[in-house]
Amino acid sequence: MNRYGLYFVVLLTVIVASTVVPAYAEVTSLKTNTSFYKGGSTIYFSGTVLDTDPPNVTILLFDPTNKFIVLSSGVADSNHQFQIMVDTSTSDNQQKFLLKGVYNATAFIATKENGKTVNFIYSPDGSPVAPFPPTSLTSSTISSTEIDLSWIAPTNLGGTQLYGYKIERDDGSGFNQIQNTQTTSYQDTGLTPNKLYSYRVSSVNQAGTSNPSNVATSVTLSPPAQTTPPPSSTTDQSSSPSLDDLLKQRLADAQRIQQLLHGQNPDSPGTTSGTQQTVKLTESMVLADGAANLGAQKSDTASGNNLMSGGFANFDSSTMIYPAITLVGVAIVVTILYLKKKRKLFGTPETKNEIVIPVESQPEQQEDDHAMMILKNRLAKGEITIDEFKALRDELSEF
Repeated sequence: MNRYGLYFVVLLTVIVASTVVPAYAEVTSLKTNTSFYKGGSTIYFSGTVLDTDPPNVTILLFDPTNKFIVLSSGVADSNHQFQIMVDTSTSDNQQKFLLKGVYNATAFIATKENGKTVNFIYSPDGSPVAPFPPTSLTSSTISSTEIDLSWIAPTNLGGTQLYGYKIERDDGSGFNQIQNTQTTSYQDTGLTPNKLYSYRVSSVNQAGTSNPSNVATSVTLSPPAQTTPPPSSTTDQSSSPSLDDLLKQRLADAQRIQQLLHGQNPDSPGTTSGTQQTVKLTESMVLADGAANLGAQKSDTASGNNLMSGGFANFDSSTMIYPAITLVGVAIVVTILYLKKKRKLFGTPETKNEIVIPVESQPEQQEDDHAMMILKNRLAKGEITIDEFKALRDELSEF
């Protein structure tokens, strides 16, 4: 039987099978023994059929231009497995396998459309060709600036070692290469928040670059909301009283005491119970004294001990003894000096009887002794000089 007679028998078998086999009865699997063939190699096809299918299997081969070149057939065994061989070294087949590239073959029982297809690379001179593209490319949005990619390696490397993969990205201006990698995953960082990005991946080997994979698209997340930083835990130094504030407070307290000692109401300056006198109080103070005075006031406030029933500031009586004595002494000295000057201005210089000052023997003696004690204390503290002390002492002795 010649070649044309064999083709006729195969076609007749296909026609008969299509009339008796149900439409769902087809080949269930198909593969080749390798993915790359050199010129003169034998291509082995193998697969399986259902146990209810006829054993006759037909294979149709197509070259890289999708042109039909070979028809071959085989019979499945008792295990419902079949194997069909195509020898490319025959003179007839050499004329059909002239192109280098990707070939495909489809095995079926009744109709080609319901069969199984497998691809392989054929190279007449044995040189490698470009690999198959990667498959199942996916993209996952990680953050507002990162998208992660992953894919599956190609099923055919083109007859040589795979160099790696070329990754391309489209940010709205077209696909541009962004990275080469040897792994099947990639983390794309430094992206713009809330923006659409598209990706595709190609395989690369010695012969060249494959067609690109499927396109995967993702949108980066929106930027995180801006949060207000918590206030600083450090103590605000401006809330602490300054030295100037302490001095002013101390002077105000001293003036209040002076008004109380002279019978004047500090909350009603116009109301007095005695003669209003003005005393200029000069006092050397330091921050430590002011802080101690403030601490004493706070302690007295907490204990509920009030100096005045009218709701004025609380004072510790033990800390006010010396200021009170000082103020009394200064008042006495100023009063004496005032009376003396008044006598000199309005009285007769040689006649001492023109100005009569009622003096009680015992109280005046106590006031002189007390004034002298004040003068001595001020001299010891360096508040007055020795000459000033003598002058004041002489003035006191005249009375």
